[in-house]
Amino acid sequence: MATKKIFVEKEESVGEVIDRILGEPDRTLLLIVPKGSMLGKSARNFHLIEREATDAGKEISVESVDENILAFAKNAGMTVGHPLLRERGVMGTSGISDIVPVARLEKMHEVVGETGSEEQEAEEPSRGKRRTGHKAPETKEDVVEDAEGGEVGAGEEVQQEEKSFFKEEDRFFKKRPLSAEEDIDEEEEEPSGRGTRKWILWGVASLVVFVAILYGITIVFGSAKISITFKKTPWNYAGNFTADKAASRINAANNVIPAQIFSVPKNLTQLFPASGHQNVSLKAQGTITIYNAYSSSPQSLVATTRFVTPAGKVFRLVNAIVVPGAAVTNGVIVPSSIDAAIIADQAGPDYNVSSTPKLTIPGFSGTPKYNAFYGVLASSTSGGYIGEKAVPTAADIVAAKQAVTSSLMTALQGGLVGSYTNNFKILPGATTMQITKLTVNTTTDETGRFSVFGEGTLSAIGFDEIAFKAYLLFLAQSVEASSTFSSFAPFSYASITPDFANGRLSFSVAAQESLEPVFSADDFRQAIVGKKISDAKDDISALPELQEGTISVWPAWLWQIPGNPKKIQMTVD
Repeated sequence: MATKKIFVEKEESVGEVIDRILGEPDRTLLLIVPKGSMLGKSARNFHLIEREATDAGKEISVESVDENILAFAKNAGMTVGHPLLRERGVMGTSGISDIVPVARLEKMHEVVGETGSEEQEAEEPSRGKRRTGHKAPETKEDVVEDAEGGEVGAGEEVQQEEKSFFKEEDRFFKKRPLSAEEDIDEEEEEPSGRGTRKWILWGVASLVVFVAILYGITIVFGSAKISITFKKTPWNYAGNFTADKAASRINAANNVIPAQIFSVPKNLTQLFPASGHQNVSLKAQGTITIYNAYSSSPQSLVATTRFVTPAGKVFRLVNAIVVPGAAVTNGVIVPSSIDAAIIADQAGPDYNVSSTPKLTIPGFSGTPKYNAFYGVLASSTSGGYIGEKAVPTAADIVAAKQAVTSSLMTALQGGLVGSYTNNFKILPGATTMQITKLTVNTTTDETGRFSVFGEGTLSAIGFDEIAFKAYLLFLAQSVEASSTFSSFAPFSYASITPDFANGRLSFSVAAQESLEPVFSADDFRQAIVGKKISDAKDDISALPELQEGTISVWPAWLWQIPGNPKKIQMTVD
């Protein structure tokens, strides 16, 4: 049976070679493997080829000029051969011809001579001698053929050299069975050219990723800090002014500024314990609601008009009233009503009654008005008492009035603060307070306390201090143009004299300020957005009255100011 040859490409992997072997119909196959083939990267490749070929019932032999490939194939149990030492059609167990004819040896020497120098050709017998320990033949006549298959001379030396080579290789490569789970491509290596390209592409990709990361850090986290310090020029001022409610604008010639009058009313009621005692007879009091269900005409009721409860308790009106007329809708009367104060006809706790749905008016008895006019106690009456009870002394009343006055002053001052905006200035002494009412109710409650009602008003003269500051800055700019106050130190006010009758306030002021150039941090931030660092430094250097200016950026390789103004932090001093 003829042996089918399979020529293996250098870059073919072991998997591809096995596929070619299994795809061949012939049983006996010869693999022609070139030097530098990927199969020569690992002995494991030939074990895999041998195992798969045996399972498929195929016999594989290997021919190659690569000594490593021959050693790997032989270690895997394959028949191997060298094309320069093989007799056409005759293969030994080692893959080298047992008999080498003279003509073949001459051709071999010619091939060697073509690939090496004359010195290499001359040294070839000596190298063979060193490896085999036999003397190499010196002439072609020393090589003869034996009819029985024996050999002498050069043939013997070549065979000994190959056997010696395989013995040496067997020390390093040993045959072993491979697991079916092992990946065929696991030991394969890329050709040197392809590997180089792979590393170049990997390096370029890594560089691109690195640059992208740096760019991302710059865009997302890039920031700049700018510190600017201007020169300060001291400025002092002292003058007298009048704040007048009649002025609508600042009069620079007379130092008159507009003023405003603030007025805050307040009232409160406080309870105080009574320290005195006396026997008293007190009548119960309350509030009654009087209804007119009679006609659309109003009805007058005089003071002391009687109202009687179903239990016979009599109460009288404290003051005269007029009950409004009822409404008439589609001929139906809708009662009208009015509330009025009442007092019990007799003293004592018996008249402390609870709510009552209807009290009649005895004066209308026997007339149609008797049922049409009536009263209702929505809440109970109270205060009816006979016996000893706590009463306030004169000293109690004086102390209570003083306490109410003090409380009113505190409440009025608190109310004044909330009556004007922060830009207005109320100078100490520019306020006045009037207590308009103090009423003492000496009737004590169940706990023995009496009440004091107080009412008062606080007035103040103020002026817009922001506008006043702007006026003083105007005066300062006449000395230092295009400047502003670097820090607004509180002005010192003195000689404060209010005139509430005419709505005026006189005062003196002393100012000690520092002036610096007018500068808008927001405008400057917008002006340098996205600029080169060097250009931004030039813009800072060009600022008037600059004492010091610095720029610091993060990350350090940032070459321009961030494009987002929010990432530019500015400190101005």
